[in-house]
Amino acid sequence: MDQMTAELAALFQHAMAPEPTVRMQAEQGLKLAEKHDGVLQALMRLVMDGTANGGVRKSAAIFFKNRVQKGWRDPANAPASDDIVLVGPADREFVKSHIVQAIIQVQQDLSVFFLSALERILQKDYEKWPQFLPSTISLLDPKNPPATIYGGLMAIHALTKSLFHAEDPAPQINELVSTCFTGLHAIALTLLPETSPEAGAMLRMIVKIYLKSISRDLPPALQDSSSLVPWGTLFVNIIDKDLSFLNEKFPNEEDREKQQWWKVKKWSFRCLHMYLMRYCSRREEKEYQNFANVFIQHFAPGIATSYLNLVNKIISGTWVTRHVRQQISTFLADCVKYKTTWAVMKPHAIPLITQYVYPQMCFSEADATLWEEDSIEYVQKKMGDYSYEDRVNPVDAAEYLLHATVSKRFAQVFNEVLQFIMQILQGTADSLTNEASARRKSGAIRVVLAISDSIMDDKKSPIHAQMESFFAQHIFPEFKSRFGFMRALAFESLLMFDGLNFSEEHQRIVMEGVLAGVQDPELPVKVYAAQTVSLIIDYKSIAEAMKPYVPAMMQTLLTLTSEIDMDTLTSGMENLAAYFPDELAPFSVQLCTQMRDSFIALVRDIQAVGEDDFEKTISPLETAAGILKAICSLISAVEKSPPILAELDLLLAPVIVEVLKNGFSDLITECLDVVDTIITCSKRVSPVDWQVWTELYAAFNREDIVFVEDIIGVVDNFIRYGKDHILANPNIAMEMIELVKKLLTPENDSMEEDDRSYGCMIAESLMLNLRGHLDPFIPQFIALSLNYLKHEENIQPVFKVHLLEMVINCMYHSPQQTLQLLEASNATSTFFFIWFKELEQFSRVHDKKLSILALTAIIALPIQNIPSLQNHIGTLLSTLMRLFKEYPEALETRNEYIKQIQREDDDEEEEDDHTQSASEEREEDGDASDDDDDYVKYMAQNKDFEDYGEFMEMGLEEDPYFETPLDSVDPYIEFTRFLKSCPPDHILLTAVNAEQHTFLQSIVSQAEQNQRKLEEEAAKALTVKQ
Repeated sequence: MDQMTAELAALFQHAMAPEPTVRMQAEQGLKLAEKHDGVLQALMRLVMDGTANGGVRKSAAIFFKNRVQKGWRDPANAPASDDIVLVGPADREFVKSHIVQAIIQVQQDLSVFFLSALERILQKDYEKWPQFLPSTISLLDPKNPPATIYGGLMAIHALTKSLFHAEDPAPQINELVSTCFTGLHAIALTLLPETSPEAGAMLRMIVKIYLKSISRDLPPALQDSSSLVPWGTLFVNIIDKDLSFLNEKFPNEEDREKQQWWKVKKWSFRCLHMYLMRYCSRREEKEYQNFANVFIQHFAPGIATSYLNLVNKIISGTWVTRHVRQQISTFLADCVKYKTTWAVMKPHAIPLITQYVYPQMCFSEADATLWEEDSIEYVQKKMGDYSYEDRVNPVDAAEYLLHATVSKRFAQVFNEVLQFIMQILQGTADSLTNEASARRKSGAIRVVLAISDSIMDDKKSPIHAQMESFFAQHIFPEFKSRFGFMRALAFESLLMFDGLNFSEEHQRIVMEGVLAGVQDPELPVKVYAAQTVSLIIDYKSIAEAMKPYVPAMMQTLLTLTSEIDMDTLTSGMENLAAYFPDELAPFSVQLCTQMRDSFIALVRDIQAVGEDDFEKTISPLETAAGILKAICSLISAVEKSPPILAELDLLLAPVIVEVLKNGFSDLITECLDVVDTIITCSKRVSPVDWQVWTELYAAFNREDIVFVEDIIGVVDNFIRYGKDHILANPNIAMEMIELVKKLLTPENDSMEEDDRSYGCMIAESLMLNLRGHLDPFIPQFIALSLNYLKHEENIQPVFKVHLLEMVINCMYHSPQQTLQLLEASNATSTFFFIWFKELEQFSRVHDKKLSILALTAIIALPIQNIPSLQNHIGTLLSTLMRLFKEYPEALETRNEYIKQIQREDDDEEEEDDHTQSASEEREEDGDASDDDDDYVKYMAQNKDFEDYGEFMEMGLEEDPYFETPLDSVDPYIEFTRFLKSCPPDHILLTAVNAEQHTFLQSIVSQAEQNQRKLEEEAAKALTVKQ
């Protein structure tokens, strides 16, 4: 062992010492060591030294992986810094020359770290490492030892993983396919008859290489039948391979499921499903059209036949892993829509549902065990987001198969499925007391829930009108079942059929059931019952009868949310707060305190795990966000009680401050919503709220704010309701100006145009709310805007309007100063040209009103103060009149839009009868509709859907929640005030023709009418107040 290797071994040994001082010194030594070019060589030798301490070797392997991950960068693009020490040239050459052999030589628990490092190296240096692929392929020679071949396979798999993240991996993937896939297939054929775990591991690696290579695109060479036939046949043969030899060796099913040969099957299933799901669904694309047609016509039917044969074996008692059952169901579900595969499936469809799907729908022994041993995990598994391995489970997949079959082949299977369900229900009349009957009934009910959308389709379903009586006969009695899983299922059924209009008698039964359910001794029952709260309060009679129970119900939801650590119930809390503000107001501080404490506990849990650990933090993050949304509803519920609002503000603001300080980006949006709601409801910014502003500004500068749109509402509220404090504290005004500048500075290339638009909006809020106090900043606003407008042909319409309105606001705020600045920049003519050219984009009431007021302010200046515009007064006047003419229509459009939002639309959108009949005709035996298989395609075809790109092209739309100080300004009255103050010889009055003069008089008449209306409303309000 050379000197550096020995020194590193000693450092790693000391880093595991119990004495803190020794550990700290060792860690400092390791930090210094990583700066040496040669440390990776020493680390690799240490890991490969079989005589070294096992703990030391593992620590060295981890250190090696981390060093490569952090320091293996392109020196030209990532110069060394104090934080990043680049890997030196000597280490680079040595590692490239030896890492694959190291992977082969060390045991698996150490090779994983080398593989991770290799993947990083290939990401950064593959194009500069031409010898990697040839040398690795040479390891696959059948004459080599199995360990060498397996090491080569692992290295090629690392390559496919690295290419998956490349910007354009197609050339490298094509090279990989052409140079080694034929050899990989040959090796796979020799491994398939084997039974050893080592052979299974090697075959598994080959299949994973293939899958990773087709995960982004399907290379042309692999689309060809000369490749598709041998590889597809290999995957089918792997799936058909008899693995009963593992049953006796591994009697425990969990142990059996971990064996390599079952994993080979899992990955083979995924390859075949990738063909169908990813590439056949893209048959409209020219690139995959031929492949999809060939696969659907000639390959998929045979694969479906193989899968159906496997289903028959499962029905007969053959054991398979849950992954296999999941993959079978999802593949067959996707086969339902194609004519060729449906022809294979059709004779088996009903047995498939009744003998394969239905048994999986029944409450199982595994369900019962989990319910009894860990009811919280039961709830989380049934309702929450688990990892991929748990989320994609065979029961969900079987339900997907059932739903796809019934929805896409409705006419051919629906009635038979109904008959089967009724047969089960008739045979389980004793389900309230007999557990075996209850379990059979649970499966039948779950079948009903899985196809609830088809049952409730009033155009196709013959029984949609009978579902209330179905609930009365088969669901409501289960509220009092002696079996908890049936009580929970009764509440779940309510959730799945939330569109049913129950009679008042049945509403009473539902309410009594829910009130009893939330007090149930079984946790899952309580959770499912609590989930129905949002549903049942939509019934007026239930909502009225629920009022006495609302505080207790809210308390129950809070307790359950804390117990299960999920956001499942937070929407119920939101709705309770929104529906019952009077009932909850007396308890608001107590409830909000509990919510705050629950939120703090969740945040601490997230901190303990680490926010970057997605799998472990997604559920508590969603729950925490849900609690904050419920808090917002509770705040809104006490809007009319300023003392309570002030108390809630003191209670919550410090928590928001801590979230912002700690940079919890995933919770910032909801935290700011809380502050926004408090300020909106209280119409003031308290001292503790200004502490939030301080941390918000700091978080923005640290770039903790992921989405700028998250802050625009709360910043506007700080300005609107905190203007006195801003004026008394110039540093806050400066911070807000800096916020605008950072958003609009072109050098800040991390900002998109929509983010920059928010900068314009903040500037507008400042100028409108602090009118008369921002003269020193007007030059900066104009300069920022003109910097973009000089290239206005490259700007999207929405951003252009915001840029123009920033200058227009400057005109309204300080007309003389603004014109002087435009003159000094030689931009007066250019600006007015762009403004008037883009007037069609000024479609909102706000846009037109602002333009009217700004033009009025310009024209009102002494004529000698606007020399550059003296010859254009006619243009200004005609533009002003155009805006006045369009203003009433804009008002009407906004009013209609508000009415549309407020109008309750209870009528379901009817489908076109012709389309319906056409799809039914197509359903018989041809291809079924696949609109719901691709959400993006569906949304793109939906004429009511507009993505952001389309929105950017169409201009600004009215927002009924958009408020500014201009809302209280009447443009008619303001313009008339100016007219009446004009001297008779004013150029405006002397330059108008008869038609324009008549129009001006109409503006004056409208102003007088509006003035009278305002005076009448003020008098009426005074009378009411007295």
